[in-house]
Amino acid sequence: MAKKLNYADMAAAIITQLGGKENLTNVNHCATRLRVVVRDEAKVNPDALKKIPGVLGVEAHANQVQVIVGQIIEDLFLEVEKRVGKTDGVTQKPQEKKLVTIFSNFLQLMAGIMSPVIPSLIAAGFLTCLLLLLNLVFGLDSTNSTYIILNNLAQSVFYFLPVFVAYTSAKKFDTEPVLAMLLACWLLYPDWVTMAGAGGYTSYFGIPTLLTTYNGAVLQIILSVWVMSKLDQALKKALPLSVRHFLKPFLLILITSVITLTLTGPLGGLVTNYIAMFIAWIRNYASWAAVPAIIIFACTLGLLCPGFHLALIPIATTSLATVGYDDFINIWFFCCTITPGFIALAVALKSRQRRLKEIAFPASISALFGGISEPTTYGISYKMPKVYFCSIATSLITGLYAGFVHLKCYGFGGYSLTNILLYLGENGDTANFIKALIGVGIMAVCSFVFVFLTKWDDSVYNEDDESEAVPALASIELSAPAEGVYIAQEKIADPVFTAGTLGACFGIRPQTDEVKAPISGIINSIAPTKHAITIKGEGGAEVMVHIGIDSMKLDEHEIEPLVEVGQTVSRGQQLARIDLEAFKAKQLDNTIIVILLNSAAYAEVRADDQRQQLIAAA
Repeated sequence: MAKKLNYADMAAAIITQLGGKENLTNVNHCATRLRVVVRDEAKVNPDALKKIPGVLGVEAHANQVQVIVGQIIEDLFLEVEKRVGKTDGVTQKPQEKKLVTIFSNFLQLMAGIMSPVIPSLIAAGFLTCLLLLLNLVFGLDSTNSTYIILNNLAQSVFYFLPVFVAYTSAKKFDTEPVLAMLLACWLLYPDWVTMAGAGGYTSYFGIPTLLTTYNGAVLQIILSVWVMSKLDQALKKALPLSVRHFLKPFLLILITSVITLTLTGPLGGLVTNYIAMFIAWIRNYASWAAVPAIIIFACTLGLLCPGFHLALIPIATTSLATVGYDDFINIWFFCCTITPGFIALAVALKSRQRRLKEIAFPASISALFGGISEPTTYGISYKMPKVYFCSIATSLITGLYAGFVHLKCYGFGGYSLTNILLYLGENGDTANFIKALIGVGIMAVCSFVFVFLTKWDDSVYNEDDESEAVPALASIELSAPAEGVYIAQEKIADPVFTAGTLGACFGIRPQTDEVKAPISGIINSIAPTKHAITIKGEGGAEVMVHIGIDSMKLDEHEIEPLVEVGQTVSRGQQLARIDLEAFKAKQLDNTIIVILLNSAAYAEVRADDQRQQLIAAA
């Protein structure tokens, strides 16, 4: 049976291998990934991150790092946030403005804005399925009050999508969320909708204004909130503090309203219309190639810009709002999410590796019924390339089929078996529903045929099996890491250590430049900044020696490790040499802290102040 993950230990290890909390400028998450922006990408250790139990994969692009962990992300994120605090809105490190970088950053921006909205879209999809079931099983028709109310609930997310996007955009651009939502609500106000229904133009403060509706709009509101954020910054600088509190909100919403109706709204609408026209052209002349093309595009760009697919969700919502169905984005998700589910199931049935089976069965359930394919992609496919090619081939074949038969999805979220009724639609499109079922059958058959006929090597999971064979914990003593003055945990000058966030600990204010091993074991990791060394101790202890507080401000030569990862060390052996004068000159606390990272696994952990030790009883 797989060992239960300790999210506290996992979070501590991830932060260490990301260069420490000082290296993190922005920490967020989506459904399966911890998304981090770092100050210095050179301090990130991707190889060590991948070896942390529970981490399925790591994607690093410039100073943006994504740690893929699957459906445990919410529990893990809470532990990470405890250690690093709130980081939204922190300025990212400037990057070279190459065309590829700009495009990638734009997709990442859109993905970050759309990601928090996904649960509401998925909920709407499930509500639509519920309506279909009520209609099919209980004969509830569209004139029934319960049906009408539930349908209103399902459709509200699409009508009021600008309000949700306004909030997430404001958080992303670091401006006033409530004012951004007010702007979106104003665009959906019934009187404006009535005016816009007449078409043509009107005037606003004497400026010609296009009469158009904004229900379901996404790009328009994102552009408007971006302008609002720039105006917000300008007003903060221009207005005296004495009047800023009441005058800034008034000016901000008034000026932004003019810019929205006369510039960003029509401009965003124009871009949206061109996208809709392009999709219509594909739909009419090359529908068979659309989904396979985006699958190939996704397999290429996804390696460089993981999570970018979220940026394309507005295309799906626009299509659903205009023609009543989506035959592009949702179909792509359908092919590339259900396929990994069958791939994982086939791998689980074929493989004899216990550890692989433990990964594959949950991954299959996650993709087939949860619509989340990352556990398969990062936990299986990326580790066994031949299996990945099986998945790509199956997705392409299904995509070609979907294009030829013009498969349609009548709601957002039709990329799991749970929401398969979305292909039936409110009007009972049984022919389309049968096409979807055939598509599922194609994915199942191709996945099993390809996986069982392909020879792939699953020996990569041998190491994982061995890593689980951890001996039972033994009682241990952690000795002082240096000669000097003992500092009890509650007196360490850092709240993270004082609170025992990383685990029970104690400190020594050193009198010499030697840092010593507090326990015998194997060096598990050395932080890129050299200020933290972890040791896998005898008896299962996981220990970190943290050299100084804010010590990452030191120059490279001012902490000199004398050991390497994988090296066996003995208690009292010198781990590193430090420059005490450098700590003094830069006014940094030089306390060397010993942390028992897995202290929660011990029955009792106590400090022995007299002997300068930490004692853990198993």
